[in-house]
Amino acid sequence: MSALKHRMTLIFTDRVISLYVFLKRQFTTILVIGNRGSVVLTQRAYRRKYPGKQAPYDNTTRRLVPNFIEYVTVGDRQHTVHQRPRR
Repeated sequence: MSALKHRMTLIFTDRVISLYVFLKRQFTTILVIGNRGSVVLTQRAYRRKYPGKQAPYDNTTRRLVPNFIEYVTVGDRQHTVHQRPRR
C-alpha cells in the first residue's frame, strides 16, 4: 500500500470514528433533555441502544447539555491557547 493511500485511509477512518462519537454524544444529549436531566435514566437508555458498550459517565452527561446550550454543539469546544508575548 502506498504511503498516500495509507494516509487517506487513516484520515477516512478518523473521520468515521469522530462522526460516530458525535452521533453518540448527540443521542446522549437528546436523552438527557428528554429525561429531564436524570443521569441514571439516560445511562439506562444508552445501554439499551448500545448493548455491551459502557454508558457515558455522569460528569460527561452533565457537561453535554450546558455545552450544547451555550455553544450549540455536542463536540468538544476548541480551547484557545494564550502564548506569552515574545520579548
